Amino acid sequence: MRKNKFYPKSLSLYTTYEVNGLNLDNLINTARKRKIALFNLKKYHNKRLIVSVSFNQSQNFFAIAKELCYNIKKVRDGGKAKALLSLYRSLGVVIGCIIFIAATVYFDGLLFGITYTGGGSIYKGEVEEYLTSIGIERFTRFKNVDLQRLEDGVLSSNQHLSFVSCKKVGSRLVIDLELKKEDVKTLDGNVYAMISNVDGVVDSVKVYRGTAQVEVGQTVKKGDLLVDGVALIKEQTVKINVLASITIICQAEFNYLFDDEKSSSKAVMFAEQELCDKQITDSEITVSELDGRYNYKVKLSYKHVLCVG
Repeated sequence: MRKNKFYPKSLSLYTTYEVNGLNLDNLINTARKRKIALFNLKKYHNKRLIVSVSFNQSQNFFAIAKELCYNIKKVRDGGKAKALLSLYRSLGVVIGCIIFIAATVYFDGLLFGITYTGGGSIYKGEVEEYLTSIGIERFTRFKNVDLQRLEDGVLSSNQHLSFVSCKKVGSRLVIDLELKKEDVKTLDGNVYAMISNVDGVVDSVKVYRGTAQVEVGQTVKKGDLLVDGVALIKEQTVKINVLASITIICQAEFNYLFDDEKSSSKAVMFAEQELCDKQITDSEITVSELDGRYNYKVKLSYKHVLCVG
């Protein structure tokens, strides 16, 4: 092994290479003729060479080795300025990460689109006009949108709607619209109370006039008082007309018999068709064998909207 004991500690930055091939002296002599200084030269036998070159001459040395058909590969960078070199090389990645994080934070607060759901979505054109009139459109900042006030505003702006729900889902605004139906205006014979005509669990309560007697999550039965037409004015209880909208999550069960045990999707489809005018929120299915056939019990949860006023 031939070794040059001089080590380039004084160099601020250098590159170490491993070179393999025959007649390595030819490479060494050629590099020196072209005024490329070689440091820490370690020659193992006649076919392998470890050598360091100043960083600003490393590309020239690499080119010479390839020109003379030697196999050359970079081993490492070294020197006092190695940390600065690593920082420089990773600067693009760092800047990219900073830009990505900043863009994510910035765009996360923007509204990129509006999705309409529910039977009332046939009036989405009118709702879009209302949103535009109050300054809500694409690229509006969500922090400037009061979802509760927006629900009330959309509902009061369209006489065809009985229920409105606005939610932020990712970067989209999802607006659920339900149509008014005569059969959901359930009263006790006057306009001073709202009485439930179904069993279920209260999903939302919007009372504009009157006093709510139930809250979200509460179980109610058919005939229960939901909103009472009273108000406290100057410490006096006064009878007033009710203006309110309450959504109740109800359940319906259906049974179907099929010859095989792989008809779950078909059973759910049949059940949903029977509630085609309702907004389905969840489904549950159980299968049991009955006289050589399979009984499918489908339980659907759906929204039932009641409104008064």
